[in-house]
Amino acid sequence: MSEAGSIVWPSAQEPLWRLEWRLADSPDQEGIVIRSARYRDHQVFYKASLPSLRVQYDGPCGPYKDPLNYNNAQPTARCPNQRVCVYSYTSNGFRALGVESYHRIGAYRLTHRWVFWEHGWIMPRLYSAGLQCNYDHRHHAYWRFDFDIDNAGRDLAFEYNTYTPDIGWGPGWHSKPSEITRRKWPSSNRRWAVMDLDSSRGYFVLPGPNDGVADAFSTSDLWVLRYRSEEDLYGRQGSAAADGLSTHLTGEDTNGRDIVLWYCAHLGHSADHGGDDWHGIGPNLAPFGAW
Repeated sequence: MSEAGSIVWPSAQEPLWRLEWRLADSPDQEGIVIRSARYRDHQVFYKASLPSLRVQYDGPCGPYKDPLNYNNAQPTARCPNQRVCVYSYTSNGFRALGVESYHRIGAYRLTHRWVFWEHGWIMPRLYSAGLQCNYDHRHHAYWRFDFDIDNAGRDLAFEYNTYTPDIGWGPGWHSKPSEITRRKWPSSNRRWAVMDLDSSRGYFVLPGPNDGVADAFSTSDLWVLRYRSEEDLYGRQGSAAADGLSTHLTGEDTNGRDIVLWYCAHLGHSADHGGDDWHGIGPNLAPFGAW
C-alpha cells in the first residue's frame, strides 16, 4: 500500500504552492517524496526525497540503514486516520504548509517533515528520538534534491565562502560547473545555491544549525551531480556501511544542465541523554531572484 496526494496551497484562489506527494511501500524507501513542486507557478523541484538514513554507533552496534516507508509509518494524534499528515499553520506571522510522516524502526521514533512557507522557503526536516544501543551515535540523513528551476535544464550550482573574491557572481560566490563533492566549512559560512541561467531565479541551500559536518563514516556533505534517471534508486542507494554516491561522480558537465544536489546532515545523539529527547536536522532552502 501507499499514500499519495496533490496540493494547491493555501487555496485555488491563492495558489502559492502546487505539489504532489507520495509515501511508498518497500522496496521504495525514501520517505515522503515531493514531486512537481511549483512556487508562484515557477518550477522548483522535479523530485525531492530522503532516500538514505544511515546510523553510526561508537560502540559495537550497527551500522544501520533505516528505511522510511509506508510500512513503518504510523498515524499520529494530529492525523489519526492516515500515515501522511498534511496541515497548515502560522508561525511568526507567516503561513506554512506541513507534510509529515511518523515512523517506528526498532527503538527509534522518527518524524520526516517538509515545510513550505508562503515566502517561498522550504524546510526539509528529520526528527529522531530513541536509543537502539546504549552508545553515542549519529544519524546521517541524505536528502536528494532534483531541482528543475523553471525547467529541466539550464541550471548551475554555486558555492559561497567568505574568502572568495567577486569573480562575476557576487562577493563570495563561485560556480561548480562539473560534478563534485563538498564538505561544510562553518568558519567560512559555506553554503550553496542552484540558479536557472535564463531567469536568474534560484534557491540557496543553507546548512541547518544542527546539521554537523562530515566524518570518516559519512565523508561528504554535498554532491553536485548531472541528472541521470538510472541514478535515482528510490531508496536503494548505498548500504549501512557506505552511502554509494561516489559511483555517480564521473566528472560530468553540470554547467547549464539538469542537475541533482544531494545534501547530508549529521544528527548527534549522546547516550547519556537517554531515548526520550528529540533531535532535529535539515537544511533551509531559500528562494532568490524574481519569483
